[in-house]
Amino acid sequence: MKNFFFPILLGFLLLTAGASAQNKAYHNAIHAKLNFNDFGLANSGDLRLGEGFELGYFRNIAPLINIGVPVKLGLAKLPGVSTNTVITSIDALIHLENTNSSSKVNPYAFGGVGYFAEKFDSGHVQIPLGAGLKFRITPYASVNVQGEYRLAMNDNRNNVQLGLGFVYLLHVTEPQKDPNIPSDVDGDGVPDVLDKCPELAGPAAALGCPDMDGDGIGDAEDLCPDMAGSIETSGCPDQDNDGFADADDECPTEAGTVRGCPDADFDGFADKDDECPDVAGRWNGCPDTDYDGVADKDDKCPNDPGPAANDGCPQVSNTPKDSDEDGFFDDNDECPAVAGTVNGCPDADGDGIADKNDKCPAAAGPTATNGCPDSDGDGIVDADDRCPNAAGPAATKGCPDSDKDGVADVDDKCPTEAGPASNAGCPVVVEEKVEEVKPMVKDSDGDGINDDVDPCPNAAGKFNGCPDSDGDGIADNLDKCPNTAGPSSNRGCPEIKQETKQQLTLAMDAVQFETGKATLISTSFDNLDGIVEIMRQYPDYKLSISGHTDNVGDDEKNLKLSTDRAKTCYDYLIFRGVRSERLRYAGFGEARPVADNSTPAGREKNRRVEFELTLD
Repeated sequence: MKNFFFPILLGFLLLTAGASAQNKAYHNAIHAKLNFNDFGLANSGDLRLGEGFELGYFRNIAPLINIGVPVKLGLAKLPGVSTNTVITSIDALIHLENTNSSSKVNPYAFGGVGYFAEKFDSGHVQIPLGAGLKFRITPYASVNVQGEYRLAMNDNRNNVQLGLGFVYLLHVTEPQKDPNIPSDVDGDGVPDVLDKCPELAGPAAALGCPDMDGDGIGDAEDLCPDMAGSIETSGCPDQDNDGFADADDECPTEAGTVRGCPDADFDGFADKDDECPDVAGRWNGCPDTDYDGVADKDDKCPNDPGPAANDGCPQVSNTPKDSDEDGFFDDNDECPAVAGTVNGCPDADGDGIADKNDKCPAAAGPTATNGCPDSDGDGIVDADDRCPNAAGPAATKGCPDSDKDGVADVDDKCPTEAGPASNAGCPVVVEEKVEEVKPMVKDSDGDGINDDVDPCPNAAGKFNGCPDSDGDGIADNLDKCPNTAGPSSNRGCPEIKQETKQQLTLAMDAVQFETGKATLISTSFDNLDGIVEIMRQYPDYKLSISGHTDNVGDDEKNLKLSTDRAKTCYDYLIFRGVRSERLRYAGFGEARPVADNSTPAGREKNRRVEFELTLD
């Protein structure tokens, strides 16, 4: 019997080598064990060892529950029997174990009922109870160690069994994937290289991450995952589309710039909180002409600074006071709290006009133009003067008009002969009767400047007929960013912050690709998402994307690779919500190195993608 038993056992163990804990993904399992039995300690008190083997089938039917049928064959030293006895048994068992566990070691307990036979003849019922451990060694296989006590319904047949074996999960081998097809573990149609959640299925609009509300922002990044919103508000609703999420918007049904509320006079106070909503001011939204901290509407002396306790009027004192120590006594100091040289007020550009009255406090200019530069002295500030170096009237936007016909010499085809604008400044010749042709006077926007000389005939404004929507002192027609305040040195647009420039420089080194390809490495996504945020912060700017390579390899291939890499970044930014008209890309191959191509470090610096904000 022993000579027949061990070859069969060895062959079966080789077939089932490599096992794993049974789970809901793989319902069926088979196992084989080498068993050692003892019928002595549980009955007569002396040790009586025997051995055998076991084959079994198990199936997972519910979380935590497997059912199985093991069949055992072996030799035992039974009480009252002097020779070894062939024993067999078949059991119906219930296993309790964590079938969802991915641990390397999984414990389990079991119990059931079985039929035990001696010499394939006489038999009786036994109740097996026990526990064991499974040690996972491959995704489908584990080593199994088990101990059990079997309560027999016949006398002197209680026994203990210890087993060592293997468990093998039945499965179908997955077909090999085509290496040219991008991996997509979760099967959501988004390649893993672009999938921010490669193990969780989600739509492409959310970069492959779950998106319960379908707004294109993955639930992990969505501050309002149950309610659709926009990228600008991190996935939260914004019903008035002003860039403030409804939860943070104090006026959720009215678009506005101050905590989501309208601010008609652009003074930083929402209209609902502004005590003077039609006039800009710094004290609860109201003007304070004398800068004494008392709004003009409450100030009994609006042109003379004084404390609130005195209703904004100066306090009478026998001793002259100079609070800011600028040589002007407070009674005569127009800015008693700030030292200055012009009636006690600061004059940053030294043009003799106090900053509070100076329309251009950073650039010197005459009083006639409220402190703004006027190079030709014609009373029109350079910023609004079409001919800043040649004097001319306001009607021709500061350009000379030699024949005084209302048409600037630069536009007048007959600069020495008066004529209407409709005839390019030349006299109108009438064959039968010469009549004076008077230009039609029209002022569509009612701002006091005729349409023919008004750069903005359909929008009233105080800047030579044009409005200044963002209040930065630059007329909309000359302002490159008319809705966002910025200095004249930057064409009316906000200057790019130093930390933003550093972030763009960092992105040049941090955005990486697979070697020789235009496929982004997943670590690059966070840096590109940072550029998306920059584009939201600077809505008037455009972004130039340029790809570059080192000088290794073919010139044409390098040019194509640099172009493809720049376009990959361009496509990603569009995918994340940046409008295509704000983006442009180009590849330059090896033509623009920034380091020495003869060294590895230099070539690494030359392999880059650059990002530049522009106003063009």
